[in-house]
Formats: sequence, C-alpha cells, structure tokens
Amino acid sequence: MRSDMFRSSLFVLACVAGACTHSTTITSAAPAKGKPSAPVSVTAQVAQSGARVTVTFEADVKDAAVSITGVDGLAVVGEPTVLRGQAFARGESKAFDVAYTRPAGRAELVVSVSGDFGGGKRGRVASFVVGEGPLPDSPGQVMTTDQGDTVKVLPAAQ
Repeated sequence: MRSDMFRSSLFVLACVAGACTHSTTITSAAPAKGKPSAPVSVTAQVAQSGARVTVTFEADVKDAAVSITGVDGLAVVGEPTVLRGQAFARGESKAFDVAYTRPAGRAELVVSVSGDFGGGKRGRVASFVVGEGPLPDSPGQVMTTDQGDTVKVLPAAQ
C-alpha cells in the first residue's frame, strides 16, 4: 500500500513538473492469432518519466496478478508486481501509476497480466514504446517464415 502511494506521488510530481505534458495513450488488445492468452486489454498513457497503465478484464478472473517492468534500459521505480491475488468481474478495470527512468532514445514498458480465467490459468504480456529513436541492436538473424512472418532468431544462451 505504501509503495502504491509512493508511486502515485512520484507520478503526480512528475506531471506537475511538466514531464507529462506530452503523453501518448497506447492500447494493446488481445492478439487475434497465436496461443490463447488472458482475456484482458491493456492501455498505457506513456509520458517522459511515468505512465498510467490500465488493465481491463474481459472475463471474470480469480487470483489476478500484474507486473510492470522495463527493458532496453527502462528502469521502473519500486516493486515490479503491482497486483497479486485479487478477483475482478468481467468489465472491471484497475489502473496503476508507474514511475520510471528511461535512457536516451527508445525503450519498452512491459506489462504482464495473469490469472485464473474460468478455471484455466492464462497470461498476457503487452509492451509499450517509451521515447523515440531506434531500439538498441541485439544479436541474431532476421528471417522470414514460410507463412510470411518476420522473426529474429537469437543465439542460444551458453
């Protein structure tokens, strides 16, 4: 609870200081193809030093968990797990204020949602671009599959 208040305070302070004047709202709906995922939609209002992330549950859920992390140099302030073990009815939403420090250029804010949806454990991951410019280079080879999808094949960890 104290950590939520701290995060909210940081976000509000950042907005008052002018860091939220150029926010962008991005919605990540459940994917149309691929393996079954949790029936949730995730929206992020992304600003310079923080974001407001909203998770909308499109089905009843028990034991819901939400974690918010950063990649490519984005450092989220506070604990990554912002929700654990709660239940929500279909159509309910939960919003989280997240403070972060970001590197120069572009990075990603990653939201992971999981829970027990109708007796089956499912999860969903959504990511949101923070900043501008190219992503840092990563090792691997870009290839096109037989179905026409572009993928990057990464080397195995050793």
